[in-house]
Amino acid sequence: MTYITPARGIRKSSAIITAAAPATPENLYLLSVAGTVTRSVILRKIWAWSAVGASITQIGQGLGIGFAAIIPPFLVLNGVENIWDENDIPEVEIVANLTVQSVLAGIMIMVEVEEIGN
Repeated sequence: MTYITPARGIRKSSAIITAAAPATPENLYLLSVAGTVTRSVILRKIWAWSAVGASITQIGQGLGIGFAAIIPPFLVLNGVENIWDENDIPEVEIVANLTVQSVLAGIMIMVEVEEIGN
């Protein structure tokens, strides 16, 4: 049975990001600035493409050695449109920018998020 979570915020999409270097976190989605109001983000959908081989990919927060995954790693298959929606992704709400890292360079990824806050 499919459960649809009622929207609490605004749905937004990131730009398409191409991993430039293996195992190096890169910004994926930057929170909107709202003055003194704290905003949070929930990952709702992931699109990923690879033409360079199958690759383990992680979405998290932080850059460099400060990277921390927020969901379990997932496998991006080569030559296939990889799509995960909110039924496949654990619901995690964070107050930080989303970052992504992949084992291979050249993986393209885009996310849809729900941004909450005024």
